[in-house]
Amino acid sequence: MHSLKLRTLQIDDTHIHFKDGPNYIVGYNDSGKTTIFNCIKYVLGLTKSIVHRHIRKIELVVCINECLFEFRRDVGNTHLSVSYGDQAFSYRAMSNDLDDFLRNALLPSYIFETDSESVLTLLDFCFLSEEKSANRRQQWGMISSIACINVSLLSSVEKDISSLKNEISKNKNLEKIVDDFSLSLSIKLSENSNITDLNKKIEVTKEQFFDEFRKKEDLLVNATLKFEEIKERSSLELKSKIAEIEDVFFNLSRSAGLEISNFDGLELFIKDRSKTMSYGQETFSRFLLVLAIAQLAQEGSYNFPQLIVNDSYVSFDHELTRRSISIMDDLIKINGGLQYIEFTYRDDIPKENIVLNLKTQGGLNAYNS
Repeated sequence: MHSLKLRTLQIDDTHIHFKDGPNYIVGYNDSGKTTIFNCIKYVLGLTKSIVHRHIRKIELVVCINECLFEFRRDVGNTHLSVSYGDQAFSYRAMSNDLDDFLRNALLPSYIFETDSESVLTLLDFCFLSEEKSANRRQQWGMISSIACINVSLLSSVEKDISSLKNEISKNKNLEKIVDDFSLSLSIKLSENSNITDLNKKIEVTKEQFFDEFRKKEDLLVNATLKFEEIKERSSLELKSKIAEIEDVFFNLSRSAGLEISNFDGLELFIKDRSKTMSYGQETFSRFLLVLAIAQLAQEGSYNFPQLIVNDSYVSFDHELTRRSISIMDDLIKINGGLQYIEFTYRDDIPKENIVLNLKTQGGLNAYNS
């Protein structure tokens, strides 16, 4: 999968220039940090709306596979425009058309080639926020898709098989009704000399009528066998990827000095809220999970665009924040292609990594809604 890098963000008359590696936007509470975070998601079409009284338009230049794409969107508009080269297109936010465009640009890979998997979901995973309350099962689906599993394909095939089963069940009920009617008619006409010919005609007519249903029964058998093969291969591939992620996750946890007791495995942790961790530990652990995926994505086959945008996700705990700085620095040394953007109120950020300081500018007051 190609990486997606943010280059220049323009919110009305304010310009922010991003680079590879760490990028920090520093500011006090209510200075406009989360507004900028939401503007990035909005202009990319990851959200349908943004509530703000003052912002008029947002423009974002991104680099995908060394090609520059310019996203533009006016506040209140359901559509965004995307320009690259001398071409420009308009897409509705969160639409299938936008998904198709991003899929063709980023080229994610899956163990079974398909056009049905959502790239918008993959990008949304890269945006970390305390206010983000994603469904745990949905989060597991995101991880599966990042691990190159055809989540949508499996779900779609399973629904098709279920519908086919229901149709065949109805057909069998209908056939039983015809059989009962045929038997009843035979009993009533048992003294009729032509009953044998009549029964033959009924059987021939029934066979012709239900011939299509017989084919669907064969189709169900074959489709079910194929689906079980796909599901088994997907399960084995996912287990392998989760084991890889879990190993890196534990290494990062140890580096951070985070003690994880009674850990029941990464799958259960992703799907459910931890009963053994405090809120701060769990949030920090979920942050480490994203970092583990980012570390693996440079080495193996993962659908991760090498972008993390962190809206103060671990800034509520000073000690955890301090640990995250060290881990992030080490990760960027390992993975030079990673772009990390964090919105924070910390003062201990190296000046060369600060792309916007809202403290020295008094905050973007115009952005306060």
